[in-house]
Amino acid sequence: MFFQALFSPVIDLYIFYRLSGWKFKREDYAFSIVFIGTCVLAGSVVQIDDFLVDIIQAFLIFLFSYLVKKEKKVKFIFGAILFFELLDLLITISAEIILLIFDISMTFVFLLVEFVIIVIIQKYYLKIRKLLNDRNSSIFIGLIFYVYLSSSIVYFLALKSTHMTIVFEVSLSLLVLQIVFSVITYIAIIKVQKGLLTKQEQKEQKFQLELANADRKAKEAENKELILKQQQLSSEMKQLREYSSYLDKNEDDLRRFKHDYQNVLNGLKVSAQEGNSKEVVKILDHYTETQFNKKALRKYKGVNHIHENNLKSIAIAKLSKLYSLGLDYSFDCEHDISRIPDSVNILDLVRIIGITFDNAAEESQALIKETGNSNRARIDAMYYQENGDFEFEIRNRVRKSGVATDKISQKNYTTKKHHMGLGLANVKEITHKYEDSMIVNYYVDDGWFTFDLTILPDSESGTEK
Repeated sequence: MFFQALFSPVIDLYIFYRLSGWKFKREDYAFSIVFIGTCVLAGSVVQIDDFLVDIIQAFLIFLFSYLVKKEKKVKFIFGAILFFELLDLLITISAEIILLIFDISMTFVFLLVEFVIIVIIQKYYLKIRKLLNDRNSSIFIGLIFYVYLSSSIVYFLALKSTHMTIVFEVSLSLLVLQIVFSVITYIAIIKVQKGLLTKQEQKEQKFQLELANADRKAKEAENKELILKQQQLSSEMKQLREYSSYLDKNEDDLRRFKHDYQNVLNGLKVSAQEGNSKEVVKILDHYTETQFNKKALRKYKGVNHIHENNLKSIAIAKLSKLYSLGLDYSFDCEHDISRIPDSVNILDLVRIIGITFDNAAEESQALIKETGNSNRARIDAMYYQENGDFEFEIRNRVRKSGVATDKISQKNYTTKKHHMGLGLANVKEITHKYEDSMIVNYYVDDGWFTFDLTILPDSESGTEK
Protein backbone atom coordinates (compact mmCIF):
# COMPACT_ATOMS: atom_id res chain seq x y z
CA MET A 1 0.00 0.00 0.00
CA PHE A 2 2.89 2.37 0.88
CA PHE A 3 4.59 1.54 -2.41
CA GLN A 4 1.44 2.49 -4.33
CA ALA A 5 1.06 5.72 -2.31
CA LEU A 6 4.69 6.65 -3.14
CA PHE A 7 4.89 5.58 -6.77
CA SER A 8 1.46 6.84 -7.89
CA PRO A 9 2.14 10.61 -7.37
CA VAL A 10 5.52 10.22 -9.09
CA ILE A 11 3.80 8.82 -12.20
CA ASP A 12 1.12 11.52 -11.96
CA LEU A 13 3.79 14.25 -11.94
CA TYR A 14 5.62 12.61 -14.84
CA ILE A 15 2.42 12.56 -16.93
CA PHE A 16 1.58 16.18 -16.06
CA TYR A 17 5.05 17.52 -16.87
CA ARG A 18 5.13 15.54 -20.12
CA LEU A 19 1.81 17.04 -21.22
CA SER A 20 2.63 20.58 -20.07
CA GLY A 21 6.05 20.66 -21.74
CA TRP A 22 7.62 22.40 -18.74
CA LYS A 23 11.33 22.04 -18.15
CA PHE A 24 12.43 21.18 -14.63
CA LYS A 25 13.79 24.13 -12.68
CA ARG A 26 14.68 24.67 -9.04
CA GLU A 27 11.10 25.46 -8.02
CA ASP A 28 9.89 22.32 -9.83
CA TYR A 29 12.15 20.10 -7.73
CA ALA A 30 10.89 21.76 -4.56
CA PHE A 31 7.28 21.40 -5.66
CA SER A 32 7.80 17.72 -6.56
CA ILE A 33 9.05 16.98 -3.04
CA VAL A 34 6.10 18.80 -1.47
CA PHE A 35 3.62 17.16 -3.85
CA ILE A 36 4.88 13.59 -3.37
CA GLY A 37 5.27 14.06 0.39
CA THR A 38 1.72 15.40 0.76
CA CYS A 39 0.25 12.56 -1.32
CA VAL A 40 2.16 9.87 0.64
CA LEU A 41 1.15 11.46 3.92
CA ALA A 42 -2.52 11.71 2.90
CA GLY A 43 -2.79 8.30 1.25
CA SER A 44 -0.56 6.06 3.34
CA VAL A 45 -0.21 7.63 6.77
CA VAL A 46 -3.56 9.40 7.28
CA GLN A 47 -5.24 6.98 4.80
CA ILE A 48 -7.59 9.51 3.25
CA ASP A 49 -9.97 8.28 0.57
CA ASP A 50 -8.44 8.08 -2.94
CA PHE A 51 -11.00 10.54 -4.30
CA LEU A 52 -9.96 13.14 -1.71
CA VAL A 53 -6.30 12.51 -2.52
CA ASP A 54 -7.11 13.23 -6.16
CA ILE A 55 -8.68 16.55 -5.14
CA ILE A 56 -5.59 17.46 -3.07
CA GLN A 57 -3.32 16.62 -6.03
CA ALA A 58 -5.40 18.73 -8.39
CA PHE A 59 -5.47 21.64 -5.94
CA LEU A 60 -1.67 21.59 -5.40
CA ILE A 61 -0.83 21.43 -9.10
CA PHE A 62 -3.33 24.13 -9.99
CA LEU A 63 -1.95 26.52 -7.36
CA PHE A 64 1.64 25.85 -8.41
CA SER A 65 0.81 26.34 -12.10
CA TYR A 66 -1.13 29.55 -11.62
CA LEU A 67 0.84 31.23 -8.82
CA VAL A 68 4.43 30.05 -9.38
CA LYS A 69 4.56 29.16 -13.09
CA LYS A 70 2.20 32.02 -14.01
CA GLU A 71 0.43 29.70 -16.44
CA LYS A 72 -2.61 31.49 -17.89
CA LYS A 73 -4.03 28.52 -19.82
CA VAL A 74 -6.43 27.45 -17.07
CA LYS A 75 -8.40 25.12 -19.33
CA PHE A 76 -5.23 23.32 -20.43
CA ILE A 77 -4.04 22.88 -16.82
CA PHE A 78 -7.45 21.57 -15.79
CA GLY A 79 -7.45 19.13 -18.73
CA ALA A 80 -3.92 17.85 -17.96
CA ILE A 81 -4.86 17.31 -14.29
CA LEU A 82 -8.03 15.44 -15.27
CA PHE A 83 -6.05 13.30 -17.71
CA PHE A 84 -3.48 12.02 -15.23
CA GLU A 85 -6.17 11.57 -12.56
CA LEU A 86 -8.17 9.44 -15.01
CA LEU A 87 -5.08 7.37 -15.85
CA ASP A 88 -4.38 6.97 -12.14
CA LEU A 89 -7.92 5.66 -11.62
CA LEU A 90 -7.69 3.34 -14.64
CA ILE A 91 -4.37 1.98 -13.32
CA THR A 92 -6.05 1.16 -10.03
CA ILE A 93 -9.03 -0.50 -11.74
CA SER A 94 -6.74 -2.44 -14.12
CA ALA A 95 -4.66 -3.69 -11.21
CA GLU A 96 -7.79 -4.83 -9.39
CA ILE A 97 -8.96 -6.74 -12.48
CA ILE A 98 -5.58 -8.45 -12.90
CA LEU A 99 -5.51 -9.42 -9.21
CA LEU A 100 -8.97 -10.97 -9.55
CA ILE A 101 -7.81 -13.09 -12.47
CA PHE A 102 -4.23 -13.90 -11.42
CA ASP A 103 -2.89 -14.67 -7.98
CA ILE A 104 0.24 -12.52 -8.10
CA SER A 105 1.87 -9.76 -6.06
CA MET A 106 0.05 -6.41 -5.99
CA THR A 107 3.38 -4.54 -6.20
CA PHE A 108 4.31 -6.37 -9.38
CA VAL A 109 0.89 -5.66 -10.90
CA PHE A 110 1.17 -1.94 -10.19
CA LEU A 111 4.70 -1.81 -11.60
CA LEU A 112 3.55 -3.60 -14.72
CA VAL A 113 0.55 -1.32 -15.30
CA GLU A 114 2.54 1.84 -14.50
CA PHE A 115 5.25 0.77 -16.96
CA VAL A 116 2.66 0.28 -19.72
CA ILE A 117 1.22 3.74 -18.98
CA ILE A 118 4.69 5.35 -19.10
CA VAL A 119 5.39 3.74 -22.49
CA ILE A 120 2.05 4.94 -23.87
CA ILE A 121 2.55 8.50 -22.55
CA GLN A 122 6.11 8.66 -23.85
CA LYS A 123 4.90 7.77 -27.33
CA TYR A 124 1.71 9.82 -27.54
CA TYR A 125 2.22 12.81 -25.19
CA LEU A 126 2.53 15.28 -28.10
CA LYS A 127 -0.77 14.15 -29.63
CA ILE A 128 -2.48 14.34 -26.23
CA ARG A 129 -1.03 17.84 -25.67
CA LYS A 130 -2.40 18.88 -29.06
CA LEU A 131 -5.87 17.55 -28.16
CA LEU A 132 -5.76 19.61 -24.96
CA ASN A 133 -4.86 22.78 -26.90
CA ASP A 134 -6.72 22.64 -30.21
CA ARG A 135 -10.09 24.17 -31.08
CA ASN A 136 -11.91 21.02 -29.88
CA SER A 137 -10.10 20.92 -26.53
CA SER A 138 -13.29 21.72 -24.58
CA ILE A 139 -14.99 18.60 -26.01
CA PHE A 140 -11.94 16.43 -25.25
CA ILE A 141 -11.64 17.74 -21.68
CA GLY A 142 -15.38 17.26 -21.18
CA LEU A 143 -15.02 13.65 -22.35
CA ILE A 144 -12.16 13.05 -19.88
CA PHE A 145 -14.21 14.54 -17.05
CA TYR A 146 -17.24 12.39 -17.94
CA VAL A 147 -15.21 9.16 -18.09
CA TYR A 148 -13.37 10.04 -14.87
CA LEU A 149 -16.59 10.78 -13.00
CA SER A 150 -18.30 7.61 -14.31
CA SER A 151 -15.28 5.46 -13.49
CA SER A 152 -15.03 6.92 -9.98
CA ILE A 153 -18.70 6.18 -9.27
CA VAL A 154 -18.42 2.62 -10.64
CA TYR A 155 -15.25 1.97 -8.67
CA PHE A 156 -16.74 3.42 -5.47
CA LEU A 157 -19.89 1.25 -5.77
CA ALA A 158 -17.81 -1.83 -6.49
CA LEU A 159 -15.71 -1.31 -3.37
CA LYS A 160 -18.83 -0.94 -1.18
CA SER A 161 -20.40 -4.19 -2.47
CA THR A 162 -20.09 -7.44 -0.49
CA HIS A 163 -20.35 -9.50 -3.67
CA MET A 164 -17.17 -8.07 -5.14
CA THR A 165 -16.72 -10.36 -8.12
CA ILE A 166 -20.24 -10.09 -9.56
CA VAL A 167 -20.55 -6.36 -8.90
CA PHE A 168 -17.12 -5.69 -10.31
CA GLU A 169 -17.92 -7.59 -13.48
CA VAL A 170 -21.15 -5.65 -13.93
CA SER A 171 -19.43 -2.38 -13.05
CA LEU A 172 -16.60 -3.13 -15.42
CA SER A 173 -19.05 -3.85 -18.21
CA LEU A 174 -20.86 -0.59 -17.54
CA LEU A 175 -17.54 1.26 -17.43
CA VAL A 176 -16.42 -0.19 -20.75
CA LEU A 177 -19.77 0.74 -22.28
CA GLN A 178 -19.46 4.26 -20.87
CA ILE A 179 -15.97 4.66 -22.30
CA VAL A 180 -16.98 3.27 -25.71
CA PHE A 181 -20.05 5.51 -25.76
CA SER A 182 -17.96 8.54 -24.81
CA VAL A 183 -15.35 7.84 -27.49
CA ILE A 184 -18.01 7.31 -30.19
CA THR A 185 -19.79 10.49 -29.12
CA TYR A 186 -16.51 12.42 -29.21
CA ILE A 187 -15.64 11.12 -32.68
CA ALA A 188 -19.13 11.95 -33.98
CA ILE A 189 -19.01 15.47 -32.55
CA ILE A 190 -15.54 16.08 -33.99
CA LYS A 191 -16.63 14.77 -37.39
CA VAL A 192 -19.69 17.03 -37.48
CA GLN A 193 -17.66 19.98 -36.28
CA LYS A 194 -14.98 19.31 -38.88
CA GLY A 195 -17.66 19.29 -41.56
CA LEU A 196 -18.96 22.63 -40.33
CA LEU A 197 -15.45 23.98 -40.02
CA THR A 198 -14.60 22.75 -43.51
CA LYS A 199 -17.52 24.71 -44.96
CA GLN A 200 -16.63 27.72 -42.87
CA GLU A 201 -12.97 27.41 -43.82
CA GLN A 202 -13.91 27.14 -47.48
CA LYS A 203 -15.91 30.36 -47.15
CA GLU A 204 -13.07 31.99 -45.26
CA GLN A 205 -10.52 30.77 -47.81
CA LYS A 206 -12.68 32.09 -50.64
CA PHE A 207 -13.07 35.38 -48.83
CA GLN A 208 -9.34 35.55 -48.08
CA LEU A 209 -8.58 34.72 -51.72
CA GLU A 210 -10.87 37.50 -52.88
CA LEU A 211 -9.23 39.87 -50.43
CA ALA A 212 -5.79 38.78 -51.59
CA ASN A 213 -6.74 39.28 -55.24
CA ALA A 214 -8.23 42.68 -54.48
CA ASP A 215 -5.15 43.61 -52.48
CA ARG A 216 -2.87 42.37 -55.27
CA LYS A 217 -4.77 44.35 -57.89
CA ALA A 218 -4.70 47.43 -55.68
CA LYS A 219 -0.96 47.05 -55.18
CA GLU A 220 -0.40 46.51 -58.90
CA ALA A 221 -2.42 49.63 -59.67
CA GLU A 222 -0.57 51.51 -56.97
CA ASN A 223 2.78 50.29 -58.30
CA LYS A 224 1.84 51.24 -61.86
CA GLU A 225 0.73 54.66 -60.69
CA LEU A 226 3.95 55.02 -58.69
CA ILE A 227 6.06 53.99 -61.68
CA LEU A 228 4.23 56.48 -63.90
CA LYS A 229 4.71 59.21 -61.32
CA GLN A 230 8.39 58.32 -61.00
CA GLN A 231 8.80 58.36 -64.77
CA GLN A 232 6.96 61.67 -64.99
CA LEU A 233 9.05 63.11 -62.17
CA SER A 234 12.25 61.83 -63.77
CA SER A 235 11.24 63.36 -67.09
CA GLU A 236 10.37 66.67 -65.46
CA MET A 237 13.62 66.70 -63.51
CA LYS A 238 15.56 66.01 -66.70
CA GLN A 239 13.77 68.84 -68.49
CA LEU A 240 14.30 71.23 -65.58
CA ARG A 241 18.00 70.33 -65.44
CA GLU A 242 18.18 70.94 -69.18
CA TYR A 243 16.37 74.26 -68.73
CA SER A 244 18.75 75.26 -65.92
CA SER A 245 21.76 74.23 -68.02
CA TYR A 246 20.32 76.19 -70.92
CA LEU A 247 20.01 79.34 -68.78
CA ASP A 248 23.53 78.95 -67.39
CA LYS A 249 25.02 78.38 -70.85
CA ASN A 250 23.22 81.35 -72.40
CA GLU A 251 24.28 83.55 -69.51
CA ASP A 252 27.91 82.55 -70.10
CA ASP A 253 27.49 83.09 -73.85
CA LEU A 254 26.01 86.54 -73.30
CA ARG A 255 28.84 87.55 -70.97
CA ARG A 256 31.44 86.30 -73.42
CA PHE A 257 29.64 87.99 -76.29
CA LYS A 258 29.51 91.28 -74.38
CA HIS A 259 33.23 91.09 -73.66
CA ASP A 260 34.13 90.09 -77.22
CA TYR A 261 31.74 92.62 -78.70
CA GLN A 262 33.46 95.39 -76.75
CA ASN A 263 36.77 94.31 -78.23
CA VAL A 264 35.30 94.16 -81.75
CA LEU A 265 33.77 97.62 -81.36
CA ASN A 266 37.09 99.02 -80.24
CA GLY A 267 38.72 97.43 -83.27
CA LEU A 268 36.14 98.93 -85.61
CA LYS A 269 36.46 102.49 -84.36
CA VAL A 270 39.04 103.28 -87.02
CA SER A 271 36.82 102.02 -89.85
CA ALA A 272 33.87 103.97 -88.47
CA GLN A 273 35.90 107.15 -88.17
CA GLU A 274 36.98 106.78 -91.80
CA GLY A 275 33.32 106.57 -92.87
CA ASN A 276 33.24 102.90 -93.85
CA SER A 277 29.87 102.31 -92.10
CA LYS A 278 28.73 99.56 -94.47
CA GLU A 279 31.85 97.54 -93.75
CA VAL A 280 31.29 97.97 -90.00
CA VAL A 281 27.67 96.75 -90.19
CA LYS A 282 28.69 93.79 -92.35
CA ILE A 283 31.40 92.73 -89.91
CA LEU A 284 29.04 93.05 -86.90
CA ASP A 285 26.30 90.99 -88.60
CA HIS A 286 28.77 88.27 -89.51
CA TYR A 287 30.14 88.15 -85.98
CA THR A 288 26.69 87.98 -84.43
CA GLU A 289 25.61 85.16 -86.77
CA THR A 290 28.71 83.10 -85.98
CA GLN A 291 28.58 83.62 -82.21
CA PHE A 292 24.88 82.94 -81.53
CA ASN A 293 22.56 80.00 -82.21
CA LYS A 294 19.28 81.80 -82.76
CA LYS A 295 17.20 78.66 -82.24
CA ALA A 296 18.97 77.88 -78.97
CA LEU A 297 18.34 81.41 -77.72
CA ARG A 298 14.62 81.00 -78.43
CA LYS A 299 14.37 77.45 -77.08
CA TYR A 300 12.66 78.37 -73.78
CA LYS A 301 11.74 81.95 -74.50
CA GLY A 302 8.99 83.18 -72.18
CA VAL A 303 9.07 80.18 -69.84
CA ASN A 304 10.51 82.33 -67.05
CA HIS A 305 7.13 84.12 -66.79
CA ILE A 306 5.29 80.88 -65.96
CA HIS A 307 5.10 80.36 -62.19
CA GLU A 308 2.47 77.61 -62.13
CA ASN A 309 4.57 74.43 -61.91
CA ASN A 310 2.34 72.18 -64.02
CA LEU A 311 2.01 74.71 -66.86
CA LYS A 312 5.74 75.37 -66.73
CA SER A 313 6.64 71.66 -66.78
CA ILE A 314 4.45 70.83 -69.80
CA ALA A 315 5.79 73.87 -71.67
CA ILE A 316 9.42 72.90 -71.01
CA ALA A 317 8.71 69.28 -71.95
CA LYS A 318 7.01 70.08 -75.25
CA LEU A 319 9.42 72.87 -76.27
CA SER A 320 12.30 70.51 -75.54
CA LYS A 321 10.64 67.92 -77.78
CA LEU A 322 10.16 70.41 -80.63
CA TYR A 323 13.77 71.52 -80.32
CA SER A 324 15.09 67.94 -80.35
CA LEU A 325 12.98 67.22 -83.48
CA GLY A 326 14.59 70.18 -85.22
CA LEU A 327 11.26 71.91 -85.85
CA ASP A 328 10.95 75.65 -86.29
CA TYR A 329 8.80 77.05 -83.48
CA SER A 330 8.15 79.99 -81.20
CA PHE A 331 6.65 80.29 -77.74
CA ASP A 332 5.46 83.46 -76.05
CA CYS A 333 4.38 84.23 -72.51
CA GLU A 334 4.72 87.96 -71.92
CA HIS A 335 2.77 88.22 -68.66
CA ASP A 336 3.46 86.38 -65.42
CA ILE A 337 1.12 83.42 -64.81
CA SER A 338 0.87 82.11 -61.24
CA ARG A 339 -2.48 80.32 -61.27
CA ILE A 340 -5.42 79.38 -63.45
CA PRO A 341 -9.14 79.76 -62.66
CA ASP A 342 -10.41 77.25 -60.08
CA SER A 343 -13.15 76.00 -62.39
CA VAL A 344 -10.72 73.78 -64.34
CA ASN A 345 -8.59 70.92 -63.05
CA ILE A 346 -4.97 71.77 -63.83
CA LEU A 347 -4.24 68.17 -64.88
CA ASP A 348 -7.00 68.29 -67.51
CA LEU A 349 -5.54 71.53 -68.86
CA VAL A 350 -2.06 69.97 -68.99
CA ARG A 351 -3.48 67.01 -70.95
CA ILE A 352 -5.10 69.33 -73.50
CA ILE A 353 -1.87 71.33 -73.95
CA GLY A 354 0.15 68.12 -74.30
CA ILE A 355 -2.25 66.67 -76.91
CA THR A 356 -2.24 69.82 -79.05
CA PHE A 357 1.56 70.12 -78.95
CA ASP A 358 1.91 66.45 -79.94
CA ASN A 359 -0.59 66.85 -82.79
CA ALA A 360 1.27 69.93 -84.04
CA ALA A 361 4.62 68.15 -83.90
CA GLU A 362 3.23 65.09 -85.70
CA GLU A 363 1.65 67.17 -88.47
CA SER A 364 4.84 69.24 -88.86
CA GLN A 365 6.94 66.11 -89.32
CA ALA A 366 4.44 64.79 -91.88
CA LEU A 367 4.59 68.13 -93.72
CA ILE A 368 8.40 68.05 -93.88
CA LYS A 369 8.31 64.47 -95.12
CA GLU A 370 5.77 65.34 -97.81
CA THR A 371 7.49 68.50 -99.07
CA GLY A 372 11.09 67.62 -98.31
CA ASN A 373 11.50 71.17 -97.00
CA SER A 374 12.10 71.67 -93.26
CA ASN A 375 11.38 75.39 -93.59
CA ARG A 376 7.75 74.63 -94.53
CA ALA A 377 6.90 73.47 -91.02
CA ARG A 378 6.25 76.00 -88.31
CA ILE A 379 4.63 75.92 -84.86
CA ASP A 380 3.64 78.99 -82.83
CA ALA A 381 2.29 78.72 -79.27
CA MET A 382 1.55 81.09 -76.43
CA TYR A 383 0.21 81.41 -72.90
CA TYR A 384 -1.71 84.56 -72.03
CA GLN A 385 -3.50 85.80 -68.96
CA GLU A 386 -5.49 88.94 -68.26
CA ASN A 387 -8.12 89.85 -65.66
CA GLY A 388 -8.12 86.37 -64.09
CA ASP A 389 -8.67 84.34 -67.28
CA PHE A 390 -6.21 82.02 -69.04
CA GLU A 391 -5.66 81.59 -72.76
CA PHE A 392 -3.63 79.03 -74.64
CA GLU A 393 -3.17 79.14 -78.40
CA ILE A 394 -1.17 76.95 -80.72
CA ARG A 395 -1.08 76.92 -84.49
CA ASN A 396 0.89 74.95 -87.05
CA ARG A 397 1.18 74.67 -90.79
CA VAL A 398 -0.67 71.68 -92.26
CA ARG A 399 -0.59 69.63 -95.42
CA LYS A 400 -3.26 70.23 -98.02
CA SER A 401 -4.75 66.83 -97.17
CA GLY A 402 -3.51 66.79 -93.58
CA VAL A 403 -6.80 67.72 -91.93
CA ALA A 404 -10.14 66.03 -92.56
CA THR A 405 -12.28 69.13 -93.11
CA ASP A 406 -15.48 67.14 -92.80
CA LYS A 407 -14.56 66.50 -89.16
CA ILE A 408 -13.66 70.09 -88.33
CA SER A 409 -16.23 72.87 -88.37
CA GLN A 410 -15.95 76.06 -90.29
CA LYS A 411 -13.93 79.02 -89.12
CA ASN A 412 -14.91 80.37 -85.70
CA TYR A 413 -16.44 77.02 -84.72
CA THR A 414 -16.95 77.18 -80.97
CA THR A 415 -17.57 74.69 -78.18
CA LYS A 416 -19.57 77.06 -76.06
CA LYS A 417 -22.27 75.68 -73.82
CA HIS A 418 -24.56 73.20 -75.58
CA HIS A 419 -22.71 73.56 -78.93
CA MET A 420 -20.11 70.82 -78.63
CA GLY A 421 -19.51 69.22 -82.01
CA LEU A 422 -16.98 67.02 -83.71
CA GLY A 423 -13.29 67.80 -83.39
CA LEU A 424 -10.21 66.52 -81.63
CA ALA A 425 -11.62 63.42 -79.94
CA ASN A 426 -9.50 63.42 -76.81
CA VAL A 427 -9.76 67.17 -76.31
CA LYS A 428 -13.52 66.98 -76.82
CA GLU A 429 -13.79 64.33 -74.12
CA ILE A 430 -11.93 66.53 -71.62
CA THR A 431 -13.51 69.89 -72.47
CA HIS A 432 -17.01 68.41 -72.31
CA LYS A 433 -16.73 68.68 -68.51
CA TYR A 434 -16.14 72.42 -68.65
CA GLU A 435 -18.82 73.74 -71.02
CA ASP A 436 -19.68 76.54 -68.56
CA SER A 437 -16.14 77.76 -68.00
CA MET A 438 -14.05 76.86 -71.06
CA ILE A 439 -14.26 78.06 -74.67
CA VAL A 440 -12.42 76.11 -77.37
CA ASN A 441 -12.05 77.15 -81.01
CA TYR A 442 -10.16 75.24 -83.69
CA TYR A 443 -10.16 75.74 -87.42
CA VAL A 444 -8.07 75.60 -90.61
CA ASP A 445 -7.34 78.79 -92.53
CA ASP A 446 -4.81 79.53 -95.27
CA GLY A 447 -2.71 76.42 -94.60
CA TRP A 448 -2.65 76.89 -90.83
CA PHE A 449 -4.45 74.87 -88.17
CA THR A 450 -5.24 77.00 -85.12
CA PHE A 451 -6.33 75.76 -81.71
CA ASP A 452 -7.44 78.34 -79.16
CA LEU A 453 -8.54 77.65 -75.59
CA THR A 454 -9.85 80.21 -73.13
CA ILE A 455 -10.73 79.57 -69.48
CA LEU A 456 -13.14 82.16 -68.16
CA PRO A 457 -12.40 83.95 -64.88
CA ASP A 458 -14.01 82.42 -61.81
CA SER A 459 -16.33 85.41 -61.51
CA GLU A 460 -17.80 84.69 -64.96
CA SER A 461 -17.99 80.89 -64.71
CA GLY A 462 -19.82 80.99 -61.39
CA THR A 463 -17.08 79.36 -59.29
CA GLU A 464 -15.83 82.42 -57.46
CA LYS A 465 -15.69 81.85 -53.74
